[in-house]
Amino acid sequence: MFGFFLVMPLVIIIALGNILRRRGFYSDGDVAALSKTLYWVILPMLLFRTTYISGTEVLSQPNLLIAVNICYVATLAAAWLGAARFAHQGDMRRVAVSVLSDFRSNNIYLGFPVIQLAMGEAGLHLASVYIAVSMAFYQIYSIGGGEVAVTGRITAANLAGIARKLLTNPMLVSCVAGIGAALLSVPVHFVFDETMKLVSGAATAVALLALGGTLDIPEAHRVIEIMRRTWFDILIKLILNPLIMWGALTAFGISGDLARVTVMLSSMPCAVNCFIIAKGMGMDGDYAADLVAATTLLGIISIPAWAYALGIV
Repeated sequence: MFGFFLVMPLVIIIALGNILRRRGFYSDGDVAALSKTLYWVILPMLLFRTTYISGTEVLSQPNLLIAVNICYVATLAAAWLGAARFAHQGDMRRVAVSVLSDFRSNNIYLGFPVIQLAMGEAGLHLASVYIAVSMAFYQIYSIGGGEVAVTGRITAANLAGIARKLLTNPMLVSCVAGIGAALLSVPVHFVFDETMKLVSGAATAVALLALGGTLDIPEAHRVIEIMRRTWFDILIKLILNPLIMWGALTAFGISGDLARVTVMLSSMPCAVNCFIIAKGMGMDGDYAADLVAATTLLGIISIPAWAYALGIV
């Protein structure tokens, strides 16, 4: 029962953000400003601070790195083969959405708030370790795999585009900066640490409001139709992907709270930016939007279920 109550505050804030946008209190520009502030200011400070506190712990997790990569590759392969030969046969634009989205979790907007509510600062610390270890490969596999699926080839331009996205990603840059500062023993003055702590404290509320304002939640009569269209990718994202992650972590001796946090983040719905990336890369953007909405709605059930299965609640 606590798992249900764990997710309900998140659902209420997401719904509030969606209602405020629908009623005109938030314009599209306001939602964009919330998302931009979160992406470029709040979350980079949170990630820098937590990875700095983690110090060299991130670099002492080779087994986590291996397990995460195995999970990503296995999920990508399952999504690609299943979509191409069965679920989306003949529609490579939709196959590409499966490849892009089926392990691209909503870690930042939804995962961090869930972990913080369930496990507090200790959970956020472990979540930041996972993000720091996995961020580069998460981007390379999902964007690179999606690009190959939709175009059918790997080119120098594709690789250059992926590299450019990585080098300008504030999440990745802040993680690298935090680890680097810790390794070099660069002192962070109390004033700056408190500033980052205060700004980071806004992450949960801003992330959930921005998520609600960004989501195009379907009308009730369309929900069943969308679920029927996206069922294959729902199963991959919400069930198979976290199961593969759990198995890979177990195989490489990762256990305890780090394993719980990692699997919990893997079980999150599809990242909101999946449909933005899909549209920009010539994939089926409408299908990607439906998939984001469907997995987010089903997260009301899957998030408490995974929290219970992992012993977080």
